[in-house]
Amino acid sequence: SLASTVSQPDLVGSFGTINLPTTVAFGAQGTAQVIVTNQGQGIASGPSTVKLYISTDGQIDSNDALLTSVSTNLNLNAGQSVTLDLTYNNNTSVIAPGAYFLIAQVDADNQIAEQLETNNVTSKLVSGLNTNAVIDWNAIALNAIQAEGKAGRGVAPTVGSRLMALVSTAVYDTVNAFNTLYPSYAVNVNAPGNTSLGMAAVGAAYRVLSTQLSGQSSLFSQQLSNSLAEIQDSATAESRGFNFGILVANQSINLRANDGSNNNTPFTAPSGAYVWRPETSGPTAGVAVGANWGGVDTWAIGDIDQFVSENALDVTLHGRPDTNPTLYAQEIEEVRLYGGLQNTALTTTLRNADQTEMAVFFAYDRADTFRPYGHLNQIAQGIAVDEGNTLQKDASLFAALNTALADAVIIAWKEKYTELQPRPDDIIAGGFAANDGLASTVGDPNWKPLLSPLMGVNSPPFPDYMSGHSAMGGAFAGVMTEYFGDNYVFSAVSQELPGVVRNFDR
Repeated sequence: SLASTVSQPDLVGSFGTINLPTTVAFGAQGTAQVIVTNQGQGIASGPSTVKLYISTDGQIDSNDALLTSVSTNLNLNAGQSVTLDLTYNNNTSVIAPGAYFLIAQVDADNQIAEQLETNNVTSKLVSGLNTNAVIDWNAIALNAIQAEGKAGRGVAPTVGSRLMALVSTAVYDTVNAFNTLYPSYAVNVNAPGNTSLGMAAVGAAYRVLSTQLSGQSSLFSQQLSNSLAEIQDSATAESRGFNFGILVANQSINLRANDGSNNNTPFTAPSGAYVWRPETSGPTAGVAVGANWGGVDTWAIGDIDQFVSENALDVTLHGRPDTNPTLYAQEIEEVRLYGGLQNTALTTTLRNADQTEMAVFFAYDRADTFRPYGHLNQIAQGIAVDEGNTLQKDASLFAALNTALADAVIIAWKEKYTELQPRPDDIIAGGFAANDGLASTVGDPNWKPLLSPLMGVNSPPFPDYMSGHSAMGGAFAGVMTEYFGDNYVFSAVSQELPGVVRNFDR
């Protein structure tokens, strides 16, 4: 009855003191106080469990990681509270160090009957120790990208790499305006006097993200409040800084307004047998992601054809059945034997456990992740924090990284829609290999790609060659080598495999 419900307890949670881990290393220890309050009229008595999660959006789902769980015996009269001290080992797999949520769920297993069972979750947006405005807002950009994917508005490698480059260059030009340590990227201005450097970087990032991902305005407002609390400059300097950052960001946005990224000319596949075509059914039916992206203005390299020529780059697809059937057969058989989801009647998978882990670790094709370009930013954030970079150096690092990633994507997508190579499942399972006239290839109608369960479809909706992951990985390696040297030792985590740490020492 209503009367019995009203007389029940009602448990809610809040955070007390939080001591975040002193490093961004996976497993580093932190503590958090969770205050459990009975705001109902009845007595809350009995065993109850409090769970602590780490998240990119403050909402408990499968993308989050459970940090710790504590069971206690409650005996709370109406209005009473108890403070629980939780110690946890950090799980950095699912977040970026610059900004993430801690979530507390009180009475997580519904052991105590309550007046209301839907108000047991509380969250707090935090920034890892030893970060700065550049790192924090880079992480917020990644969180927003994941939230867009979760909302069904996935941010593909094309538009996503552009977004990250736009944020990073706006922040870089804003920061550089204070002391011109480096050449400006696009907006060459000088910062006015009595202006907060940190809030200027915040203003630039806030403005770009707010205009490009307006659906995440609540997240941006939360981080803005955090930044205002963390940056200890005068109110006048902070206001001037924020407005100066917005000014630079507006110019940055305007300079890219006609860069070709809005070219939505429909894709029409040419005739021919060995040609990628959009799916005809399913969630990606008719979709050709980035069909015109090869025509987007580059960020750092100038003309693509000239860049390819000057650097003697071979970007041609050589393993075609009509021009080099031996190489074509070798490559497609390697994919069949090493890249399949599972054994079939015609295919016995040769891939070992480490190869499987590596493929899943770097996948990030799910819309509700940071995406491949974001994963590389996630890794770079950890390295930058470990190095103790200044805000100025981080502004330079992430501008270099994200312009390189954006240019790599433009080149890769230009080649994708030039070569129009079918996806492996089109060739192996779709009938081409069975009818290519080569005894050295095997058509297998039951073959599926390893990563298809993660994506929810057999393949991404764009041609196979050249690999976007590989192009972005090469760009990442080049920039990070330039900044940190060729023999740098680091570790990396992955949203695809929470708890797995891969170490790189050469």
